[in-house]
Amino acid sequence: MTCWTRYIGSVTFTAFLLTGCGTATDENADEPQEDSIKEENGGNTSQRGNRDNRSDNKIRLMEQNLQYTMNGEAKEKTAFLKKSDNQPFSLYVLQQFRLSAEEPGKDIVFLIEDDSIYMRIELLKADVSWDEVEENVQAQLKSISETIRDPSLDIESGTGFEVESGDDVITSILLKDEKAPVRLTMFTKKDKDYRDAFLEMAKTLMKG
Repeated sequence: MTCWTRYIGSVTFTAFLLTGCGTATDENADEPQEDSIKEENGGNTSQRGNRDNRSDNKIRLMEQNLQYTMNGEAKEKTAFLKKSDNQPFSLYVLQQFRLSAEEPGKDIVFLIEDDSIYMRIELLKADVSWDEVEENVQAQLKSISETIRDPSLDIESGTGFEVESGDDVITSILLKDEKAPVRLTMFTKKDKDYRDAFLEMAKTLMKG
């Protein structure tokens, strides 16, 4: 990874984030291979999801289709329900990605064919100070570039910040959900714009 990626990963918010260091573990070794998965085109929920997982008294199908755009092209692929063994949450992960623990309090969803494309997921405390988080996020991004912009993504009840460094794009998104406040950090490239795919997966995150 580049120096700025290591820098972003090393900074912590001591007021509200867990700290520590660990070894990333891959929890998706048994994930079906992409060429063995039959995608459904008839709706956003796959008909093959006849098993379920219960979280917060809600039934979640084991798979569903997610729609997203990549470099302006609309796509729809199957996503599978994955539960973190590092933080108390589950979410649907698109078949070309994998969920893995990065260190205590931090998980990543990375592109299998290129693990430099990934999204870091950090659950925040319910009483988090968003003003402090935003100040820290902007300070981190300014260490990469003085020009911070709006990522122009469909962020509901949240805030986004973005910078560029050569071909690299670093996007920080704060999802200000009262039940599951989350900080997302996306590492993508100009010709591999997976930001919307990451965001659509993040929108399915459920705490517990």
